[in-house]
Amino acid sequence: MKGLIFEALTPQADAAANRTDLACFIGFAKVRAVEVPEDLRQSLQHEGWWSTANSTGSQPGAHSLYDVPITIASWERFDQLFAWEQRPYGERQTMGATYLGAAVRSFFAQGGRKCYVISCGEPVALDADYAAREAMLLQLVPDDTGQRSDRSQWHGLHHLFGLPGASMVALPDLAELAGVYREATATPIEVPPPLPEFLECSQPTAVIREEKEVLYLAAPTCTDTEYDRWRTVIHRAARFLADHRRDMQLLAALPMPQRESTAASGLLAFMHQRGWLSGALSAQSCPAISAGLSDADQEACSIASAFVQLGYPWLQAGYAGDLPANLEPPEGVMAGLLARNALTRGTFCSATPLALHDLVTVAPQLRQSQQFGLNPKAPLRASPQAPLIDRVSLLGPTPEGFRLLSDVTTHNHSNYRQANISRTIGLVMRVARSIGEEYVFESSGERLWGQLRARLEDVLEAMQRVGALAGTGSEEAFAVRCDRSTMTRQDIDQGRVIVEVLIRPAASIETMRIQLAFGDGGHVALSSLGMEAA
Repeated sequence: MKGLIFEALTPQADAAANRTDLACFIGFAKVRAVEVPEDLRQSLQHEGWWSTANSTGSQPGAHSLYDVPITIASWERFDQLFAWEQRPYGERQTMGATYLGAAVRSFFAQGGRKCYVISCGEPVALDADYAAREAMLLQLVPDDTGQRSDRSQWHGLHHLFGLPGASMVALPDLAELAGVYREATATPIEVPPPLPEFLECSQPTAVIREEKEVLYLAAPTCTDTEYDRWRTVIHRAARFLADHRRDMQLLAALPMPQRESTAASGLLAFMHQRGWLSGALSAQSCPAISAGLSDADQEACSIASAFVQLGYPWLQAGYAGDLPANLEPPEGVMAGLLARNALTRGTFCSATPLALHDLVTVAPQLRQSQQFGLNPKAPLRASPQAPLIDRVSLLGPTPEGFRLLSDVTTHNHSNYRQANISRTIGLVMRVARSIGEEYVFESSGERLWGQLRARLEDVLEAMQRVGALAGTGSEEAFAVRCDRSTMTRQDIDQGRVIVEVLIRPAASIETMRIQLAFGDGGHVALSSLGMEAA
């Protein structure tokens, strides 16, 4: 026995309902072959995931942690549980970091404090063809079966049904999985011999030099067809959030273009040309990633949505050199930055003033014309006067260091494009839901209606005082109604309570109306009437 090791178990507590800094990363990384720590077992049991994980007895092995949300509060904990640094390539079993691992690493490096990690399985081999990658795409965003109450039917993105604390979601492997393998470059290099030991009166020995092969892998890129595969998955994920989790944001890296692709000559023009920002497309011009997709998914492939925040270009971080071309997609960096922004300044503030830590460069480096050039050929419904920097959250150098140059969603209407406005709306919806859940078993009537109004007004007044809402007073910032004018006689008879909240976020945006409705069976429904789904 070498000694005693004392390990403090983390107290089990639910995440604060109104936190907006918790990210959920869904991807692929091998689980280490270690015994599940006791505090993790308790956490899974406390959060209701134990029955899902415990498929082999009271002490499940590491394999039982696949496709289960794991709460991660530090990089060290993630490293303890996941073999994130192991990627197969041919006969080689260890080839560098997974993109899921890189995203979690960057999340904590940029100031994130806590996240959820869902590993859907072991990572794809670096040299795997598209046939092997296609099934993994569907693992990330499966078909919506409507099984909202059955945890055993949740996979990938659908675990968000059971993660009310998460406010951001990212799929770090998506850009790579949408493409195909490109041949690596093998270069022999000469390894210098070790320094000789000094031995008195020793005879000189011959210097032996070795050669070994170093493998250089290019960063993932997409052709026009592969961009369509990526776009289809983004659309499906955004549709899921619009239908079920309107208080969340999807953070997604825009893939880098192949040199011969149409996108290489101009990303904004390419996005308009492919109809990404123009609404529904025909099935012929919107190829699907699987024949199993519904007609609606094949025909409506727009990713213009208040729930989607794209990031570009890709990044080289000073703390990482274990990825192809040393480049990582920006989701992890953006999630960490937005988490730090929420914790230090408030989620309603734009994250652009905050510095990015330990970034070396970005790739590709965009010219001014690429960032600010317009596309007058785009249809009016696709906001042709908006340059790339207004449609995609760009990252790049400034005189003060690397920054998030724009904090925007992909929505076509400028009033809904500012990402901090979407986050503010999401915060109000989370507050409304948490308050509603406290009163869901109360009898409907004037007393309950007054309590709901008072609770919501208290929260909105606090938001107005810290600058989240516009106006010099509460009368200008918000209005809350819950009375017979918000409900019909049928609503009251059926026990349904509807609260209407009108707010003026502290930005150039029109008034938005949010409805909170209590239905039968304790169901609390939220809708943002002024916020388009896609």
